[in-house]
Amino acid sequence: MIRLIRSAILVPAIFLIVFAAITNAQTQQRDNRPRTASISGRVTISGKPAANARVVLDEGKAQTGAAGGLSLVFGRTNAGGDHVALTDADGRYRVANLPEGNYELRVMLKAYISEKEKWTGDNYLVRSISLDEGETMNDVDFSLVPGGVITGRVTDADGYPMISGQVLLQIVNEGGQKQPYQGSVSSQMLETDDRGVYRVYGLRAGRYLVSMGGEGGFDFLGLSGGKHSRTWHPDTDDEAQAKVVEVKEGAEAAGIDIRFGVSKKTFEASGRVIDDATGQPIPKINVMCVKTGGEGESFGGFNGNATTDAQGNFQFNGLTPGNYQVVMINITAFLPGAGENKHYSEPAEFQIKTGDVENVEIKAKIGATISGVAVIEGADDTGAKAMLAQSIITFHSKQELGSDAASATFPGFGAGGMPSMIKGDGSFQIAGIRPGKVTFQVASIAGKTLSVVRVERNGADVSDGIEVKAGEHITGVRVVAGHGTAVIRGQVNVVGGALPEGWRMSVYATNEKAVGMLGGHAQVDGKGRFVIEGLLPGEYSLSLTAMPSIPGANPGQGIEPPAPVTQQVTVASGAEVQVTLTLDLKKR
Repeated sequence: MIRLIRSAILVPAIFLIVFAAITNAQTQQRDNRPRTASISGRVTISGKPAANARVVLDEGKAQTGAAGGLSLVFGRTNAGGDHVALTDADGRYRVANLPEGNYELRVMLKAYISEKEKWTGDNYLVRSISLDEGETMNDVDFSLVPGGVITGRVTDADGYPMISGQVLLQIVNEGGQKQPYQGSVSSQMLETDDRGVYRVYGLRAGRYLVSMGGEGGFDFLGLSGGKHSRTWHPDTDDEAQAKVVEVKEGAEAAGIDIRFGVSKKTFEASGRVIDDATGQPIPKINVMCVKTGGEGESFGGFNGNATTDAQGNFQFNGLTPGNYQVVMINITAFLPGAGENKHYSEPAEFQIKTGDVENVEIKAKIGATISGVAVIEGADDTGAKAMLAQSIITFHSKQELGSDAASATFPGFGAGGMPSMIKGDGSFQIAGIRPGKVTFQVASIAGKTLSVVRVERNGADVSDGIEVKAGEHITGVRVVAGHGTAVIRGQVNVVGGALPEGWRMSVYATNEKAVGMLGGHAQVDGKGRFVIEGLLPGEYSLSLTAMPSIPGANPGQGIEPPAPVTQQVTVASGAEVQVTLTLDLKKR
């Protein structure tokens, strides 16, 4: 049986890297909306005016839209925000000339927190704001107090500083339950300097655990677990023996040191990638090392990535005892100017016990190639070309495993190949696909709402999938996408109490009968409204949920999310449907 840890874990990580490289292709659309709304308020620190405080207002552009089976909406890279204002000498701010819409308002004062005793999960004080056209919203105030500080020094067993290490914070509630700290603490705060010193500020008063080390970090993103066992303040690798750090408002908890014991011995693993048919080495192939943890054990984390040399060789260092997989990943096939990888492979498994491991071998097989054209149904030629030029074809490969007819789905690069950018004329080609039944999705890198309506091959409908064989070259594929024009507009009424602070409501629309499970989602605004746009005609199942905006953002309150609310809705092309949903906070 093939173990597919990459399906759930590796795909999002790789897609983050790849898609970040292509989002620069997005183009800004002219905004002609009326700008007649405004928002104002006051910022105070311990009751006194906070002059020159930076207030940032960001439009909630990623909160609504159709999913279309796969919708890609990327975070804003403009750290300055959409709208910025500075408070005056009396701590007052005002942002005018705003179009209607949903916004997130925050105060950029990292050392301060809300004076309220409720946990919002973000010490920048994020507020969700909904503005109608021409609306003036006043008295959106922020009352701040100085946050607490934890600082200390991290050393190894010989007293030498641990440089560029990342400390980990856990918050302990009144019932003794522990969970990772979810506040707005930058990675720079958590990182130790050349003396091994760290200083984390802007913390809410409470009880904390501080630790460092362990395994399972995203090494290929620069976050590593290290060769030491996870150690809690002051010097224990047993979480139950960790010393709780009390943090008070505006006070500094100093001397929260961590001293590691003797470091674990680490090992290296080396091997190569070869062509399964010819036995020849394959250069310039990306591989990733993943610790699987073994039978009955949890996923151990990423342990680095590497590119094979001219002889197909790769090597990984700093590995601790355990079970591992080396996975071939085809990100080079998707990056501009990179060579095409036509291979796929199964993961190569190995185990480290007391020494280095050599001769780990990945046998790569020639995968299938699928080429064709993508079209947008109902769009004019100019509009279709513009949308297709900023879209990709992505896919899944479903493979039957054994006599029990079990199947495994290989999404994205796990299917052997990588998604393909669609050219301006709609053509695409995907190489290195493993055998199985392949289904397609269309994703826009510019936030458009495209959904696969059907898939054809040489005129025949193959929407349920195309069976591919190793090395097969399939042509004549036509992926028909739809640009939905239907809208679901709704109102949510909350009964049985008030929604806890820091919680958000979301509505999901799913068409389970459609190709690619078409749908969309929206966050409910402060007035209980939501809009899901870009839907194709059909019957959708609406699901309303409520939960903390950040998981675990309400420690100690013991609030269980209410039961989801569901409702069936049918929409027609170009039509708008009005719905009303009632969320009863007493129903669990």
